[in-house]
Amino acid sequence: MKKETRLPNGRSLTPCALPKGGASIRLLITLGLVLCSFAYAEARTTKTKERMNDYKKEARLWYDAFSKNDPAILDSILSEDWVDAPSQSGTLAGPAGVKPLLARLRTAFPDLNLTVKDVLQDGNKVVVRAEMSGTQKDAFMDFPSKNRKMSIQVVDIHEFRDGKIVRTWHTEDWMSGLRQLGVFEK
Repeated sequence: MKKETRLPNGRSLTPCALPKGGASIRLLITLGLVLCSFAYAEARTTKTKERMNDYKKEARLWYDAFSKNDPAILDSILSEDWVDAPSQSGTLAGPAGVKPLLARLRTAFPDLNLTVKDVLQDGNKVVVRAEMSGTQKDAFMDFPSKNRKMSIQVVDIHEFRDGKIVRTWHTEDWMSGLRQLGVFEK
């Protein structure tokens, strides 16, 4: 048994020396601490979910920019050092790097539309599966227009930092699209 140490004023220094009803006070303090930790954890979880939903909303804006032919949207969602992967050689970083692509696609496919089908998120990366459709009215990839429609699948992974997209990995089913546009016909 531990020896009790007393202060000059007569109070005890033992850690569990509480006034009458001390067990109740310890229980209340413990419950208070537990409830506070749950509230803090819930607040952190809520903030994380809100940030993740913001990333999903921001990623969807990428597709709106192409469907609405609105390069200003790209300025609002892409970081200045945004990187396209894979990118053509000579592609600039940031919004300036994707705006020429938007212009080329909208020239070749004036009715270009991207429809988001699925959005998944893991941390700061958002994966989007979308459908890109349009009618070719002008040359595209040096192939003349046959005035045909195409509809292809697009899968992108957008990486976020500080609320902006910093990198986009993308894959489009261009082989199916080119078939639909009649590129391989003799």
